[in-house]
Amino acid sequence: MTYKWMIFDLPSGGAKAGIFGDPAMPAEHKRAVLRAFGRSLRPYLSNKDFLLGVGPDMGIAGADVDEIYAGAGAPNPVAWESSPRWIIDGDQAGYHLTGRGVAAAARAALDSIDRPIAGATFALEGFGQVGAGAARYLDRDGARVVAVTTIAGGLHDPQGIDIPRLLELRRQHGDGCLRVYGRGEAIAPDQLWSLPVDVIVPGARPRAIDAYNAGGVRARIVCPAGNLSVTDDAEDHLQRRGVVCVPDFVVNGGAIIATWIDILGGTPAQALAAIARMVAEVTSSILAEARASGRTPGATARARVRDRIFATRRHPISYADAQARAKQVLHFH
Repeated sequence: MTYKWMIFDLPSGGAKAGIFGDPAMPAEHKRAVLRAFGRSLRPYLSNKDFLLGVGPDMGIAGADVDEIYAGAGAPNPVAWESSPRWIIDGDQAGYHLTGRGVAAAARAALDSIDRPIAGATFALEGFGQVGAGAARYLDRDGARVVAVTTIAGGLHDPQGIDIPRLLELRRQHGDGCLRVYGRGEAIAPDQLWSLPVDVIVPGARPRAIDAYNAGGVRARIVCPAGNLSVTDDAEDHLQRRGVVCVPDFVVNGGAIIATWIDILGGTPAQALAAIARMVAEVTSSILAEARASGRTPGATARARVRDRIFATRRHPISYADAQARAKQVLHFH
C-alpha cells in the first residue's frame, strides 16, 4: 500500500491488516468481529489528524468498513466505499475506481508500443469489482475483451465479448455469469495466459504469472490489476522476451487516488478524471524510464518509491501540509 501512495507522490503510507475468521460466518457474528477490530484501533481511527484509515479489500466491503469505524466510535472519513453520493452508473464506486485506472494504464502501455487501444484485444483474469470495472472502461475505449475467467471457469470469444451484457448478467448471477452468457467457448482459467491477445490483465490472485508459466505468455503487454500478480523473476523473463509488464501498484492505484479526492471533499467525476490522468502519466513515465535504463518497469517504479520514502523520512510533514500537498498533486481546486 505504501508503494501505491508513493508512486503517485501522495503523502500517505500504507499497510495491510487481516481478520482471521470464516467469511461465511453469520452476519451478527461478523458484525461483532468487525466492531471488536474497530475498538482495538480506536486510538488511531478516532484521531483528528487521520493517523490511520481503514479501507476495503479482499473479503471486506464498504459496509464492513463502516462497522469497523462504528466499533471505534469514529466516523468513516472516506465516503466512496459505501455512500450513496458515490454511486456511479447504478453501482458503488468500487466497481469503477480501480477499473478506471486499469484501462488508463493499459492505454498508456499500448501507446508505448504504438498500438491504439481501439481494437486492441484483452484477456481478463477476474470479473469482480476490479475486473468488471476494467472491462467497462476498456469497452468504452473501444478495446475488444475476448476472454474472461472467474472462479467458476473461463470464457473465450475471439469476436469479442459483449461487456454491457456480461455486466448485467454478473449483477444477476455473480461469477456464474460466464456460464449463462451463451456464446464463445469455455476455457480453463490457466489457458488465459497463452491466448494470442495484445494485453492480459491478471487480477484475481497473487503470483498468477511466475517463472513456470511466463514462457507461455503470448500477449505483448501484461497489465496486472491484482496485487503481486506477477513475480519478479517472471517480470525478468517477460522483459527478455520483449513483453511490457506494467507495475501492479501503478495499474491498481485508482482507489487510493479517489480516497484523497474524497477526503478533500471532491466528487466521483473528479476522482475518475484524476485517476485517468495520473495513472496514465505515471505509467508512461515509468515505461519510458525503464526503456532508457534497461531495467524492468517494476524495478524502475520501486526505485522511485524508495527515493520518495527516504525523502519523506528526512522531512516529515503535518496533516495540514499533507492535505496541501495532495491538492497540488491531484490538481484539486
